[in-house]
Amino acid sequence: MNLSAASSEKIANLLKTSGVLTADRLTKIATQCGPNKEKIVDELLKKKFVSEQDIVKVLAKAYNLKTIDLKIGSIKPDGLSALPVDFVRKEKIVPIGVEANQLKLAIADPAKLMQLAKIKNFAKKNVNFSVTTFTNLEKVLADKVWDAQKAKAKNGKGAPGVAGKVRKPVNLAPMNVVEVVDKIFQDSLAGGTSDIHIEQFKDGFSQVRFREDGIMKVHEELSQRVKNNYVAVVTRLKIMAGCDISENRLPQDGAITVKDKSNNNADCDVRFNVVPTKFGERVCMRLLRGTNIMALDQIGIPERELKVFIKSIEAPQGMVLVTGPTGSGKTTTLYAALAHLNKPEKNILTAEDPVEYTLPGIGQIQANEGIGLSFANILKAFLRQDPEVILVGEIRDKSTVDIAIKAAITGHLLLSTLHTNDAIQTIVRMTNMGVPAFMIAGALNTIVAQRLARKICQKCKVEDTSITKDQLKEIGFDVTEVETLKIYKGAGCEACKNTGYKGRQGIYEILESNTEFANGVIANLRAPELLEIARKNGFRTMDQIARDHMRNGIITYAEFVRNITLAET
Repeated sequence: MNLSAASSEKIANLLKTSGVLTADRLTKIATQCGPNKEKIVDELLKKKFVSEQDIVKVLAKAYNLKTIDLKIGSIKPDGLSALPVDFVRKEKIVPIGVEANQLKLAIADPAKLMQLAKIKNFAKKNVNFSVTTFTNLEKVLADKVWDAQKAKAKNGKGAPGVAGKVRKPVNLAPMNVVEVVDKIFQDSLAGGTSDIHIEQFKDGFSQVRFREDGIMKVHEELSQRVKNNYVAVVTRLKIMAGCDISENRLPQDGAITVKDKSNNNADCDVRFNVVPTKFGERVCMRLLRGTNIMALDQIGIPERELKVFIKSIEAPQGMVLVTGPTGSGKTTTLYAALAHLNKPEKNILTAEDPVEYTLPGIGQIQANEGIGLSFANILKAFLRQDPEVILVGEIRDKSTVDIAIKAAITGHLLLSTLHTNDAIQTIVRMTNMGVPAFMIAGALNTIVAQRLARKICQKCKVEDTSITKDQLKEIGFDVTEVETLKIYKGAGCEACKNTGYKGRQGIYEILESNTEFANGVIANLRAPELLEIARKNGFRTMDQIARDHMRNGIITYAEFVRNITLAET
């Protein structure tokens, strides 16, 4: 068989994960094959570690395909004439026949699923794949019936095409979709992208956008490359993500791992999601670089607030909540906390949806609402797993918050997230979820509210003389200070791609609960009253922290306005 290295490794890994092949045997064969990865499946079959039927069953399950015991007698006349013979033999894709305007095809190599869009466009029919053994496929392709069909097509007696005309052979050689997809990943990884968006609009207009430093930017070259291969690109990504390529009516989630060539071929996990739209499926992918797990002292928390945060996560029990909108860096903060706590003497368990980064030494569970594996149910199980530290990805409902608080007041440190605007509003949100005030007061250690702002490029930083004194007063600067205060921006240079921004700065407010604050929560004080107690005890709000970053030439006036909502006083 002529498998590519990627196909051979993919099939072998599927055999391992399905339990058909042991890890030891796969390691043995992979080592034996060395750089010739395309030989792995051949060697597995020769050693009789697996059978061709094992491969068929595993591929059918993994790709949601039917199986077929392919023989030359299985092929109908309309199948013989459905595709050019040269293409059939080169690509090892056997057309079986047409049923209900569906062209049925047999394959043995899952990589051939990438041809779906091309074949569908040529045949003007929907396409349905089945999987068969390599041996059966080779026997059928070697039959002389294909020579006769090729001669027939050459003499102009092939199947009729549009409007009754004879269909002329066309070049079905695959467009290099694999290279296009690889370029999408490598360009995004090299540029520090956090999210990739691929979408199609009316009249075939397609667009690829990267989110860099929190801002979406169109990638013109990739948009053009994707335009004429849109369905094929989406199909390729769905295959890589382990999604059902025949389903385009429902949203699907998946996961991809790619090599980052800009970082010594380090693995980068990709969270994949596809949704149906009016003009085609829309893809969004989140890049989850393992190297993104940062030390606590590197994520940008001011020294004063950092001491409070470290004290709270090193406590033997209690609740630490990280809040903020989507994309504000909550996951980065939580993983930095986990990395700080990750020691052999601590049993740390996480419930996540999805598991974004892998941390050795920590038990990480992927939530799955579809089978009843909810955050609440995982938390219940965790309480019987003897943990010191529990992380739950997000508190979404009453049942989850109830169990989380129970954990926090019974000897566990509980870390989680909420979607609220600021630290004080988190108290209000939990109260609105039906949690009694005395339970909140008893469980709460600390609340971290945060935003992510774009940093001024330090290579082209200049004074921003367009900002007026009145504008500075409006965002909270003292009347006296604005007389001498200098505000900065980036002029734009090659280092920052002429944007004026390079990297991002976290803006954190960290609210520590103490006896006075807890008593205020129990007394059901209003948010402004709780804020006053917190300020009296040294709490600084996000707008105060952000103004410090402006004074220090780290963020612009525009980024302050874009990210910060001033707290009511």
